[in-house]
Amino acid sequence: MQAPPARLHARQLTVRFGSKGILDRLNLVLQPGEIAFIEGQSGVGKSTLLRALAGLEELASGELWLDGQPSQTLSPSRYRAAVGYVAQRAVMFAGSVADNLQAGLSLQGARLEEQELQRLLKQLSLPATFGERRAKDLSGGEQQRVALARALALKPKVLLCDEPTTALDTETESSVLYALRDYAAEGASVVVVSHEPEHAALLAAASIYRLERGKLHSP
Repeated sequence: MQAPPARLHARQLTVRFGSKGILDRLNLVLQPGEIAFIEGQSGVGKSTLLRALAGLEELASGELWLDGQPSQTLSPSRYRAAVGYVAQRAVMFAGSVADNLQAGLSLQGARLEEQELQRLLKQLSLPATFGERRAKDLSGGEQQRVALARALALKPKVLLCDEPTTALDTETESSVLYALRDYAAEGASVVVVSHEPEHAALLAAASIYRLERGKLHSP
């Protein structure tokens, strides 16, 4: 019996900014339920890699395959619904936290039920009344968690997180990492970029990589 295709397969990804090479024929294979942890020095292209996997960077060459289908055969909206991306610097939409959590689903003609909204808030150590807060008045760490909850609400097949715990204290960052671990346990593929190597153990990451000179290396 033929093995099922990888959830996300990056083949020979190359990204250049002008004459400067950022990613150099990089390969990555993610299976359903897998957590991949990527570390590396500042400026080596970790954020660029996540944006490339999310379909947000122009590729000089290479391919992205999702569940055995090349990404170019999928509409951008369909690909981005399946591959969620949480940037290091959270962007909040106008309105309340609840409005933000509803935003993506509204575009799909769906709605987040109050019970699920409360579950997401609790999972990320946010109080039950937090949905009423004005999103743009939140601290950086609070906005980070709301952005992650917003992405989780969409239930993407692949979730890409860029330094998801940068502005958090130790207890809160653990809740975020456990939330990502739980999400992968539901069958999603998760990629976490971090400068904290010890986070790989908290995530129970199946694959650990270091990004150097445009390629991923196993330590």
